[in-house]
Amino acid sequence: MALDKNKAGIMAAISAAQVGKAPVKERAHRSLPRGTVGSVRAGLGGIQDIDTDQIIGWGPKDRLELTAVNSADGSEDSHSLIESIRASGQQVPVLLRPSEVIDGKFDVIYGRRRILACRELNIPVKALIRTLDDREALLAKGLENSSRIDLSFYERARFATSILAQGHTRDATMQALSISKNSLSQLERITRLIPEELGNHIGAAPNAGRPKWMALASALEDGRISVDALVEHLSSLPKDTSSDMRLESALELLTRRGTKERPPAPQEPLPGVAIKSGKSSISLTVKRSGESKAFADWLDQNLEHVLKESFRTFTNQSDKGAS
Repeated sequence: MALDKNKAGIMAAISAAQVGKAPVKERAHRSLPRGTVGSVRAGLGGIQDIDTDQIIGWGPKDRLELTAVNSADGSEDSHSLIESIRASGQQVPVLLRPSEVIDGKFDVIYGRRRILACRELNIPVKALIRTLDDREALLAKGLENSSRIDLSFYERARFATSILAQGHTRDATMQALSISKNSLSQLERITRLIPEELGNHIGAAPNAGRPKWMALASALEDGRISVDALVEHLSSLPKDTSSDMRLESALELLTRRGTKERPPAPQEPLPGVAIKSGKSSISLTVKRSGESKAFADWLDQNLEHVLKESFRTFTNQSDKGAS
């Protein structure tokens, strides 16, 4: 084994781990990744207790970070997780890998919320440490999310975009999220049409699926409403409004605006006669029934004359207005 080839380095690293300092010169065997303490621990296997201060972020974000306007969603879940770990201990380990950037530190592959809960409780986090390259780490992260099925539709969209933004291929992204090419295109459409600023104002909306987010995206694409108008509306909501209610409120605003922008109801200057004025045309309807039947029959015979007389009147008035 690689560990047997450098016992002095291993023992020095283990000693350093116990006192919290990494040796400066001695390192684990060169076949293990950079990070002296991390390399040795990765070689040891099993679930280990890791100080949360030794853990740093890595890779694409799979969860929408809580902000001042959407914190109502996450606070209850986070509190429940903290209380659960306080009462029963951490039941599910997180996955870490030795950092290739900072010696003695670990990249978090998955389990951010558990790490934050343990940090809040001032206790070490139980972790599995594996030597993974970026693709392996991404797949592990995606599989863990798929097995738990607790990412919202919008978080999945943001996760997919983040994976692609970090240079991973579309195939790797689809594999990590266990989705089809069509599903990936739909997720990309969401983040392309809904700016991150607006998404942050709404939040994860854990109970909202694809149709609601697609409706919002389509409204923005069609120009039925602007991002600024939505942000202004969402900013006026109470701070404790959940993200699901924020999304509902945004969609209700679209409905209200759509109602306001509908053409006015047809005018009825005479019984059985309706005039409908739109942006592209004016239509006249005369019912051939009841008291309007006789007028409809007469108009049918004289409509050409009536229109010509109306146009002559229009022309005369236009000429007088121009003189």
